[in-house]
Amino acid sequence: MAIFSDLLSLTKPKITLLNIGSAVSCYLLAGGSFWGTAPLFLTGYLASGGSSMLNNYLDRDIDGLMRRTAKRPLPSGRVPGRLVLALGLIFSSVSIVLAWTLFKLLTALMIASGILTYTVVYTILLKRRTDWNIVIGGAAGSFPPLAGWAAATNTIGVEAVLMALLIFLWTPGHFWALAIRAENDYRAARLPMLSVTKGLDQAVTAIAASNAIMIGSWALLSLTINPPTVFLLVTAPLTALIAYYTAALVGSRSREDSWKLFKASSPWLLFIQLGLVLARIFQ
Repeated sequence: MAIFSDLLSLTKPKITLLNIGSAVSCYLLAGGSFWGTAPLFLTGYLASGGSSMLNNYLDRDIDGLMRRTAKRPLPSGRVPGRLVLALGLIFSSVSIVLAWTLFKLLTALMIASGILTYTVVYTILLKRRTDWNIVIGGAAGSFPPLAGWAAATNTIGVEAVLMALLIFLWTPGHFWALAIRAENDYRAARLPMLSVTKGLDQAVTAIAASNAIMIGSWALLSLTINPPTVFLLVTAPLTALIAYYTAALVGSRSREDSWKLFKASSPWLLFIQLGLVLARIFQ
């Protein structure tokens, strides 16, 4: 059972469930049936979990250099690397085939694009080379809502595009806030996160700009929902809290406030997804 627990952790369940939530919420908002969420959930878990396994395999060397990741199954030697690589490739491949079989080619293309962006563009090409890594590579998280909408309609709707934009803008601010707190880890692993390469002040400025545009995209998304009442009731309080913590970070430039912002932004996407689902139910 220990190895099962380790393998499950390598699928990064929290991130994977957020990705699935983005797909399912857009699927339902687009008019997909509640029965269709089960195969979409399975396909999404294989896609996100498989690419997370590949990410863990490719990053096993630098994970061993950082205190917060050194105890993960691969750098600690608890799980064979070849097994993780094989499972990651199998899960990712099966997810694309399932998406094509159970839904449409467009859904499979969106899922394949997300996998390739995360494993190749972000993990292999960008993560160790540029402080733009999380900006460009963060686009991987934008594909699940597009896949979910495509699964329901075989098209890409405006709402799905706005949700994808929202996730794209959420990702840098969220991880830059974490990077400020974990700066010593990133220095030890020689990873070019923004706070390491440009310093605290520029990182805070970038977080503020990213979060401001992100909140603007949230407002635009709310305008596409008719009526937006339930969505706003669910999402507005935490959005206001993120704006408050962002302003506090700009004023203080402190690692403590960056951590508060990170903790507040962590569940934000979950509330956005919940708001979309409830908007579908109560429309």
